Amino acid sequence: MRKPGATTYGILCLTLGIAFLTGCDLLGLGPKKQDNSQKQPEATAVPAAPVSPVPADATGPLPADALVRIGDWTLTASDFNNRLTLLKQQLPDFKENDPSSKNAVLEELIRQQLLVKEAQDSDIGNTKEIKDAVEDFRKTMLVQEMASRLTKDVIATEDDALKYYEDNKDKFTEPITWKVSQIVVGDEATAKSVLVQVLQGGDFAQIAQAQSKAANAAEGGKLKPFITGKAPFEAMQTAISNLDEGGVSAVFKGPEGSYYIVKVNSKTGGMTKAFADVKKDLIYGLTMQKQQAVILNHLRELAEKNKPEYNKELIDQVVGK
Repeated sequence: MRKPGATTYGILCLTLGIAFLTGCDLLGLGPKKQDNSQKQPEATAVPAAPVSPVPADATGPLPADALVRIGDWTLTASDFNNRLTLLKQQLPDFKENDPSSKNAVLEELIRQQLLVKEAQDSDIGNTKEIKDAVEDFRKTMLVQEMASRLTKDVIATEDDALKYYEDNKDKFTEPITWKVSQIVVGDEATAKSVLVQVLQGGDFAQIAQAQSKAANAAEGGKLKPFITGKAPFEAMQTAISNLDEGGVSAVFKGPEGSYYIVKVNSKTGGMTKAFADVKKDLIYGLTMQKQQAVILNHLRELAEKNKPEYNKELIDQVVGK
């Protein structure tokens, strides 16, 4: 067996070792992660690499298709190639045809099995922690497989995405950011007089400094920027809603009884994202929603069929009401 380079060997062994110890399926040892980068989400997972059957005679001649045998475990060439394929799916930069990389994978699999055999020969496998973990993993795989079968044909279409987009365009529109200045006076008559001064060409900031009673009068009445719906109070949002940059509102009454005049200094945002820019994310999100709905509906049917029995009193004590 040709030895891999030190750098490649170290990196791959670290990656594969972590995969083994954490249950990641880089080598077909756990659930396959789904890749949504170039296709729509699918409910089914890539099958794990097959496990070779235990040979009838683990002490006889090494089978012709076996790369290595440790005790009653045999790694065949087809098993090994399947694991390389899975590793390539998880690590696109992995060079599955490079002899050094392949040797590193083989060495790692051998190391794993040596540890597994030692654990099996000892009493580790009989501990409650290991048995519970194995059972939890088995249940997880069963649930994943059931969910995959229930949702394998449940996929949102482009028409579904377009309908959602048209019905919810406000969700794809950037909020407008407003920068405004205000003049606040104590009575309506004064407010109307001030508005006339502004409409006749008076400088809004200077008039605010001279006549506004608001705390920001010295700054020309400038307010902190806010987005639509986040104005200091509702009447102000209403007063400016149809104004463009440079527009001045009519006189309106504030919540504390004072009278206001507001000028829109700038108005930015408000652009709606094109459907083409959000289509992929919409199809993915709607597919997830549809699949979730199918699973939840199936769970309701199962609950009705199997009639779970609840100890409500104990649940209240342990879980809480």
